[in-house]
Amino acid sequence: MTSTAARTAPRALTVTLTVLAAVAASALLTTLIAFVARAAGAGDAFPPLQPQAYLTFATAGTLLAIGGWVLVVRFVARSARLLRVLVPVLVVLSFTPDVVLLLTGFIPGGTPGAVVALALMHPVVAGAAVLAGQRIAPAR
Repeated sequence: MTSTAARTAPRALTVTLTVLAAVAASALLTTLIAFVARAAGAGDAFPPLQPQAYLTFATAGTLLAIGGWVLVVRFVARSARLLRVLVPVLVVLSFTPDVVLLLTGFIPGGTPGAVVALALMHPVVAGAAVLAGQRIAPAR
């Protein structure tokens, strides 16, 4: 005889509050990174370290990552195994634009400190999304 644990979907309020908390956490932490970078001399002239830029990307990245997590859990039988590989690979791949920026300087004011600050934002956003994804749709 096999027994399967019934999975219940989280309530809409739980999902909403979890997603809002993840977005707020990523916004707060990316803002902290930007403030520290600017205080350390990254420069106010670097457009990606302006709130309208990094908050837009942090919010969109958090929402897209949570959505991706939920889709993987929903459609992949061994989602935990896939997510253990997929999340780190995607975080590493997300550094590609930062490395290109560091090597080419295609955005004016892109000092090494400013680029490192941008790179630090990626795992922060991923971490917020993973924590929210685990709460909304636990991997199996």
